[in-house]
Amino acid sequence: MQKVIYINEIQNYSEYIDQSVIDYIRDGQIETYESFGKYDLIAFDWFDLENTNVDPAQILIYLDRDDLFYCCENDDSLRIAQKLFASHQSNEHALYLFFRNLFKGSAKHVEQLEDRVSDLDDNVTDGTEEGLRENLISMRNEILRVKKYYEQLEFLFEEICDNDNDLISEDGLKYFEVLHNRSVRLVSQSMNLREYLTQVRESYQSQIGIEQNNLMKVFTMVTSIFLPLTLIAGWYGMNVRMPEFNWKYGYLFVVLLCVAVSVVWLIVFRKKKWL
Repeated sequence: MQKVIYINEIQNYSEYIDQSVIDYIRDGQIETYESFGKYDLIAFDWFDLENTNVDPAQILIYLDRDDLFYCCENDDSLRIAQKLFASHQSNEHALYLFFRNLFKGSAKHVEQLEDRVSDLDDNVTDGTEEGLRENLISMRNEILRVKKYYEQLEFLFEEICDNDNDLISEDGLKYFEVLHNRSVRLVSQSMNLREYLTQVRESYQSQIGIEQNNLMKVFTMVTSIFLPLTLIAGWYGMNVRMPEFNWKYGYLFVVLLCVAVSVVWLIVFRKKKWL
């Protein structure tokens, strides 16, 4: 029998699955892959890669020489399992078709992620997008999610290809080796995307540093101009009778002195190419 069921319905199929196996499954969901003498238990978390708001849901697969059951944790995993399910005369080929369907659109999705990272890179360079930091964090989490998803599949196919209990024929192993190679390639692409995004984040941090340096430069220029003027104002604001107070050009002298100081600093800044 080949069937997609809820995991809590597994007791209804005790005529196909040994009761000890049912009890073993009901005690706790299998996390990865377990191979026994007459059957395999394969478990993985399905991720909705198109919608990051959907929590991962586990799909547990029971495989023996006569039966193949897809045991689903909730409605989301049941829906996707029914969509991916492909009946075949041999259980091993039906299982291969299931995972092959699971990979449909994976390469395109990774390419779309790469395009989005590339767009972020352009926006960082141009500084044309608001909320870049939030977008970078969101993209990092999404890439890590994709990487984790394909890493677990890579491990599963590696274990299936070991074929410890000989449930899968030599010809069938060739199909699963193809799936294993595909998962390895997707993991590698995900890691490359992660490194690319890291470079984009470093570029973003550099841009922030440059903007902060420019801002500090402006503050330095303003301070350099007004500090001497403040000194002059403080000097002539003291309650001390200075000779200039009796000079009829004293006020004009102070005004010209302030202007001269400002002009000198502007010339210095221009020579340093700060303006």
